Amino acid sequence: MITLQPGKRTGSVTIPRSKSHEHRLLLADFLAGDYSRLPPAEGDSEDILATKRCLEALKDAGQLAILDCGESGSTRRFLGPVAAALGKSVTFLTRGRLSERPQLDYADLKSGLHELPGDVSSQFVTGLLFALPLLEGDSQIRFTTPLESRGYVEMTLRVLSGAGIYVGIAENGYDIPGGQTYVPQPDTQVELDWSGAAFWYAMNALGSLVMFDRLDTHSSQPDRAVAEIAPRIAAAWKGEHVEIDISSSPDIFPALAVVAGASSGIVRFSNVKRLRYKESDRVAAMENVLERFGVDTKTDEDSFTVEGRGEALKGGKFSSFDDHRIAMAIAVGATVADDEVEIDNPECVAKSYPGFFDQFENLKNGWAS
Repeated sequence: MITLQPGKRTGSVTIPRSKSHEHRLLLADFLAGDYSRLPPAEGDSEDILATKRCLEALKDAGQLAILDCGESGSTRRFLGPVAAALGKSVTFLTRGRLSERPQLDYADLKSGLHELPGDVSSQFVTGLLFALPLLEGDSQIRFTTPLESRGYVEMTLRVLSGAGIYVGIAENGYDIPGGQTYVPQPDTQVELDWSGAAFWYAMNALGSLVMFDRLDTHSSQPDRAVAEIAPRIAAAWKGEHVEIDISSSPDIFPALAVVAGASSGIVRFSNVKRLRYKESDRVAAMENVLERFGVDTKTDEDSFTVEGRGEALKGGKFSSFDDHRIAMAIAVGATVADDEVEIDNPECVAKSYPGFFDQFENLKNGWAS
């Protein structure tokens, strides 16, 4: 349990490395035979440690390997097809809700045509893009519906290009020649994390003044959209309707939902269906969080509407739902709450941002905009 005092914050924080980018660099270097990134490093999130642990296991094992993915969906979904392409027989160990989240079976991965719906998790697409170049024959990925979360796939393509892997852009998909060889890219630095910075952007949109490192505005991380969306939501006047399609950047939804709750506008988030299959059901979790903040919401199958409170949020006791992004979103609300905010299991932020609450507590309380 952690208790946060209400009030806007001011000060400086350090943004962590992007785990989305780091997962991909770790895998590309591993496939190039470069294991220099694998030792645990300062600031590693639990998800990055899971990928490092699994790659070490693949490196040291013979044809059989046990891969402990923890709760990391990227680790599980990237390594499924990659292990198959390497001819490894693996057993995946998972924790939390990861065992309940959708998975694809790649035990008998072959080159050729792979058809996927466009609203499938980009993690499945990335796994195939890493694995198919290792096979002897040429392959094609084709989307039967428009691709969502395109930014994450573009990040994968950038990393693959840096590792010497060619992927052709085709209508509704990609063409991947087989028999390719990965090359190391030791000088490539991990980008800073837009999804982690989203919570500071959200606080600043609500009147705090938190300073942090400049992030790459040309990054392929789709969560960079928070820099534009959070201020737009916060500036909505009373009763103004704001429409936000969250399909391309679902990880910033919890932070944006709190900004919406503290605003005066009515914000409708569309394409939220996949948020129900994250570390928590984030639609239900944020419905609960905003209700406790005193904010009215309405949900249907694929949308989430927030009627901004237009005044201080209510303090009180909150559940993190053991979800790192829900816990950090509640902290955003604490900066504009009328009383202290208690959050259970704040340690869950270690999944992506281990130092978040230490940084939050070190900020000056009482900034007035």
